[in-house]
Amino acid sequence: MLVVAYDNRSDVEIDESILEEIEDAMKRTLLHQEIGVECEISFSFVNAEEIKELNANYRGKNVVTDVLSFPMHEDFLYDRMMILKDNPHLPLLLGDVVICIQQAMTQAEEYENTLTRELCYLSVHSVLHLLGYDHMEENEKSAMRSIEKEIMGDD
Repeated sequence: MLVVAYDNRSDVEIDESILEEIEDAMKRTLLHQEIGVECEISFSFVNAEEIKELNANYRGKNVVTDVLSFPMHEDFLYDRMMILKDNPHLPLLLGDVVICIQQAMTQAEEYENTLTRELCYLSVHSVLHLLGYDHMEENEKSAMRSIEKEIMGDD
C-alpha cells in the first residue's frame, strides 16, 4: 500500500522503530482518505539550516519550520478520482515530505510528546498536504485538524 524512500540528511540517527511508527501513521492517513492504491512518498529528515533554505526558496519564508510538503498533484483533493483512475503507473507518486528533526525535537518537548509521536503527527499532517488539504483559511484549518485528530486517535 505504501512505499517510502527515506533519506536522512540530518546529523540525528533515526531508530528503525520510529520509522516503522511513521510509516504506520502515513498508512492510516491513506486508509482514512480511502486511497486504495499503492503510493510512494519521498521522505527526508534534514537539519534546521536546510529546511530554512527550502522554506525561503519555495515559500518565501526565511525561517526554520517543522515540515514541508511538496505534492506531486496540485489538485489531488479535487481531481482524486481522475488521478487514481487514469494513473497507469503504480505506485502512485504522491510527493515529498521534508521534516526538520531538530524542530520536531523542540516541539516534542514543548508539547510534552515523545519524538516518535511528534514525527508521526508531522507525517500525517504532511501526507494530508500531499493529498490536497491545506490550512490557509480557518475552515480548511478546522477540517484538517479534525482529520489529524481522528487519524492520531486524539480526543
